[in-house]
Amino acid sequence: MEVLACYREVWCADFEFRAPAGHRPEPLCVCARELRTGRAVRHWLTDDPPAVSPYPTDPGALFVAYYASAELGCHLALGWPLPARVLDLFAEFRNLTNGRPPTHGSGLLGALAFFGLDALDGAEKDGMRELAMRPGGHTATERAALLDYCASDADALARLLPRMARGLDLPRALLRGRYMAAAARMEWAGVPIDAAALAGLRGRWDAIKARLVRAVDRDYGVYVPAGRRPLDPATRFGGAVLAAAREWELDPTELAEAAEYVHRVEKAAAAPRLEAVRAARQSTGLTEARVGKLIDGGKDYLDVPGFDVSARELAGMYPDLGIGGGYDPDGVDDDYGPKLWEVLAEPDPVTPPRHDPATLRRAAGLVGPAGVPTTYAGPLTFSAARWGEYLTRAGIPWPRLPSGALALDDDTFREMAKAYPDRLGPMRELRHTLGMMRLHELAVGPDGRNRCLLSAFRSRTGRNQPSNSAFVFGPSVWLRALIRPAPGRAVAYVDWSQQELAIAAALSRDPGMMEAYTSGDFYLTFAKMAGAVPAMATKRTHGRERDRFKVVALGVLYGLGADGLARKLGEPPLRGRELLDMHRRAFRRFWDWSDTVEERAILTGRLRTAFGWSIRVGADANPRSLRNWPMQASGAEMMRLAACLATERGVGVCCPVHDAFLVEAAADGIEAETDRMRTAMREASELVLPGFPLGTDAKIVRHPDRFTDPRGERMWRTVSGILAELEAADDFATPGADATPPPAPALHPPSLVSVSGGIHPWEGAADGW
Repeated sequence: MEVLACYREVWCADFEFRAPAGHRPEPLCVCARELRTGRAVRHWLTDDPPAVSPYPTDPGALFVAYYASAELGCHLALGWPLPARVLDLFAEFRNLTNGRPPTHGSGLLGALAFFGLDALDGAEKDGMRELAMRPGGHTATERAALLDYCASDADALARLLPRMARGLDLPRALLRGRYMAAAARMEWAGVPIDAAALAGLRGRWDAIKARLVRAVDRDYGVYVPAGRRPLDPATRFGGAVLAAAREWELDPTELAEAAEYVHRVEKAAAAPRLEAVRAARQSTGLTEARVGKLIDGGKDYLDVPGFDVSARELAGMYPDLGIGGGYDPDGVDDDYGPKLWEVLAEPDPVTPPRHDPATLRRAAGLVGPAGVPTTYAGPLTFSAARWGEYLTRAGIPWPRLPSGALALDDDTFREMAKAYPDRLGPMRELRHTLGMMRLHELAVGPDGRNRCLLSAFRSRTGRNQPSNSAFVFGPSVWLRALIRPAPGRAVAYVDWSQQELAIAAALSRDPGMMEAYTSGDFYLTFAKMAGAVPAMATKRTHGRERDRFKVVALGVLYGLGADGLARKLGEPPLRGRELLDMHRRAFRRFWDWSDTVEERAILTGRLRTAFGWSIRVGADANPRSLRNWPMQASGAEMMRLAACLATERGVGVCCPVHDAFLVEAAADGIEAETDRMRTAMREASELVLPGFPLGTDAKIVRHPDRFTDPRGERMWRTVSGILAELEAADDFATPGADATPPPAPALHPPSLVSVSGGIHPWEGAADGW
């Protein structure tokens, strides 16, 4: 292994540790083997761990691990210095097989199998991991078993390294190992979280979601009662409701719901009287037809034998006849005969149909104008038809599927929310929150900090791929408001300005694209180059055109074709081709370079970045992904280099976030810490793109303020407001022994009352009809 000859010692090491979600690692044991001499070390670490590492960590020794950030996190927990030179065989195996996933996965067992080496049985390995993660102590037998298991992994590394060493590009491999040390430092630091607010959200999440739909939908009117079929204008009910809704400017679905409720109430109210009338007819034998025949013959109740007596008895038995209380020995005996005759002479009290004009008028009093939600408390569902109506009213073009239907996937909502953050952001956040967010999986430790595995090198481009549910930057953007520095502390969010466009400009050396980036507003400059806006145009005067060219500029980077652009912009296909031609004319050199990237990938079967991250390309490769890969992979390298520079200089980096970093420091030192982070990011950009440094932006948040993403601020205010209402309701429900009960709430007309829980919003409204 000549490639490793420059090191006096090569140590293959493995730790077993316990790390519940959000916690820092608790090392249990360490085993290591020196590659050349075969010397081995074994230490149980929970009782009396060594004060220093049992193997050297200076630049003359090479530290070898498989997914090294885990082992390096144990170094931090033990207070041991991090090794100066790290070789991570996981990162190298991922680089070797990227684009062609190995049969047995990318774990240590998969790598051993790939090279034809024996390995521990997978089930046995899982059992040992479960034993390590088990809370509490371990018996002497269990400790011995864990040490043997740990040693077997270290020995497996010692067997794997010679097989992988032949293909190592050591300088670049060490750079990837260097990043794993940075990842360990960031995972150790974690993100400060408002633990009290998180506990409140978790405890009331189901109730919050139910109210959240109604709160957000006030501005859209696109959620309808679940299970309701669309109104059919061909039916009597559907036609009547739609016509009335148009005439009275009401929401048709809500009017239909109210009409059905009014109908149910009227039917329930009429039921006792109908039962009484039918009983009277059965008792007297006077059906509606027979009474009519008697009247037609010039007769009345006096011509019915015993009718007076029967009427008095029926009045007492069936008060719902409404003719009096029957015989009263202490009162004045009423004449019940003519009253009962009048009742029986009328048709039976049948409830009017749902489409009856009077029913619809009563229902109209229970709903607000179109777009203003009712207080319906049942389950709701998203209506694609109503969403289309909203988009038309708002004048927002929306991508469509080849079938012509609206594209309603989360990717489309995310991209459109970027283009129209104020108008579409809340709805995208709501849908994402309802469909994908699992608050109980957000990994927060006992110290109130969010920690999770960054999953370095997991993506094809080499970017981190942390769990969307465990990482605070993974779920809906409004949840980022849980990030809150402690008293006396502050955080800063530092991101590269339009990183992917800058990388495309620098890699292609396109002069127009570089000019557009350095102008400070790529999208507006592009629109000017294309002749779509005048030279004096600004974001304020031509914001709509700028937004369209933003979609084109970013869409091209992701390989979006003319038809895709047209669907995304809600334009005819011809317009998509025109916009794509404008981009080609404005940035000719970029397109030549992009064509070359695709051709090289297909001809050579491989793409590679400046710092050695590569991907294998098969016959089934997606050309659009190939064209985008250099931008994403170079951006990942830029992030890794910046993380190394910053963490090694002692910057308090909490985590990376795609093209940004969250850093933390004392409140009075956050500006200086931010400047140090920006310097590291600028240096990293110049290392990846020589001669073309990228700019950065920074947002600083001090305690007691919380971090917020502009796209999620409105949703956070809504959620926190709902949470406050629920907490206040809990306080009222369980007052203290000396507490004064709250006053009874004032009653309001049914159309103004907001009811939650299991009570129907129109309960009791029939009293005023």
